Amino acid sequence: MEIQPPSRADALLTPAADQRQAVQEVIDRYFFAIDSRNPDLVRRCFANDARYTSDAGLLDMEGRDAIGNRLGKGGRFVHTTHVRASQEIVIDGDVATADTFAIAYLVEPEAAGGMVHVRGLRYTDRLNRGADGWKIVSRHHSTRWQYDQQGCAVMPV
Repeated sequence: MEIQPPSRADALLTPAADQRQAVQEVIDRYFFAIDSRNPDLVRRCFANDARYTSDAGLLDMEGRDAIGNRLGKGGRFVHTTHVRASQEIVIDGDVATADTFAIAYLVEPEAAGGMVHVRGLRYTDRLNRGADGWKIVSRHHSTRWQYDQQGCAVMPV
């Protein structure tokens, strides 16, 4: 295997860009953990004493275990897909804020009509960097808009 010299893109990465990417990876890991129904991976995105809030209070929780146990199981949905749309990350030393817009596709069981909810979401996060990397210490979840599609069937390929 031939070793290649670093690419121009690698040379452009700075410590600040590396940290920004590390924060973005925590948020992407959260989306993957939710969609793959992995409570342990959800927990690893949050600090032990993390706080999760939502506009209507329906998702308000405290502590990484409560967050992982509730959000890592999918709730009433049989399938979910979260897609990051746009994002701003600001890093100040070992503290970061991230403002992320996303689209979520949430599929209810066919027995319940197979409704698909498509939601525009906004996540406002504060993260701290510790010995084990960046962790979300507070997250506010806001639903900005939604539309529903009736009668979606799960199609195996």
